[in-house]
Amino acid sequence: MRRKFFLISFLVIFTSTTSIGAILLYYFRSERLSYVDDQIRQTATAIIDSQLLDLKTYDYARADEIISEELGPDSVDKFFIVRNEQTGKILFQTQNIERLEVEIDREPQWVTLHLPNYFVRAVNLGLPRVPNRTMQVGVIADAKSMSLIYVSKTTWMMVAMILGLMLVLTWFLSSYLFSSINSLANYINSVTRSFETNSELPALPPSLEVKPSPHSDEFFHLLAVLKGMVEKINVNRKFMKTWSFQMAHELKTPLTILNRDVEILSQEYEVPAEAKGEIERNIQKISETISGFLSWAETASLRQVDNLYAVHFDRVWKQEQLNFEKVYAGRLRCDSAKDFLVLCNPLHLEQVVRNLVGNALKYSSGVIEVRFADSEFVVKDSGPGIPSEVLARLGAPFNKGLGSSSAVEGVGLGLAWVKTICDIYGWQIAWNTQQGTEVRIQFKTLES
Repeated sequence: MRRKFFLISFLVIFTSTTSIGAILLYYFRSERLSYVDDQIRQTATAIIDSQLLDLKTYDYARADEIISEELGPDSVDKFFIVRNEQTGKILFQTQNIERLEVEIDREPQWVTLHLPNYFVRAVNLGLPRVPNRTMQVGVIADAKSMSLIYVSKTTWMMVAMILGLMLVLTWFLSSYLFSSINSLANYINSVTRSFETNSELPALPPSLEVKPSPHSDEFFHLLAVLKGMVEKINVNRKFMKTWSFQMAHELKTPLTILNRDVEILSQEYEVPAEAKGEIERNIQKISETISGFLSWAETASLRQVDNLYAVHFDRVWKQEQLNFEKVYAGRLRCDSAKDFLVLCNPLHLEQVVRNLVGNALKYSSGVIEVRFADSEFVVKDSGPGIPSEVLARLGAPFNKGLGSSSAVEGVGLGLAWVKTICDIYGWQIAWNTQQGTEVRIQFKTLES
């Protein structure tokens, strides 16, 4: 957009300058022509009042002498032709017009000739003092000096300098104009990233701070509206977070009471063990979901970690592998295992491994491939892959996607945990869902 604006601005300025230049050239030519006509009139007046017309016969030497006496240096580019009024025969003409070998018409009063190298302008005059004679007075000038298309080298250099200056000024002005738009684009990108990471929206940068003014333009009005919108979203977000935490805490107590009441009712009415177990599993699932949400929300809101240790990844994997083998025996295959150290809270590393491997085992069939070496951890399955709508909201809780199967038992907290923890520690996480699902996490080395 900046390039388009720059080109359009330059073209507009160039066209305007060219048009103004053409008008000025035409004006200067008109002024030059008017100046030439004035010179011809003054010259004709001086000659008419001189002794040149009183000569019976024209001695060229004497005629040139009279012209020089009357005009002095101004006679250099002037010419004179005296004719017989009846026959049109030339009685006298100066040598400069004679050498051109051109015939100047006796009508109209003003005559203009455009020769290859010369410009000739003349006036036809009647002579009241000498009724049988007419005179033509004119100027011989260089054709280039009267041409609109002639531009000297000096003029071209001046035009090039002016255009260069215009080009530089247009570039700086467009850069200044679009600097605010570029800042706004960067700010909106940061707001978008905040939505993706479920964090508080950043405030407007100082370069875009809006000061209320009755003379503000549309862009500043847009910034004011955007600033108000961001502030309202942050306020509503804080209220929603508070209400969500409060609701989750309030549900914990009724669930505990409900679990106790189920135990009492099952004994009083002799509820079958199978039905009792199903009720207890559902209550336990709700309780675990609430606890997981509260733990995730606390980690996501604090955005800081403590209890950092240099953790051996191999030890964490072996413990989690042992737990998974009890439920999913024979489905885990570790192709490459090379221990490395990760600086983190051990519980967070366990949650990442447990959620990624657990999701792969739950939502796919067959063998799950696991690799870890050189500060990298990879989990690959052959399942249907993660829906695009889930990846679009990766990091948000209860993110199962619109197309998720009803048979899926999870609630979308696992991926939110993983994404939040990776963001906190700065671990790079990448997803490949072309054939199955492959999750790759690049941990930070101890040196970094």
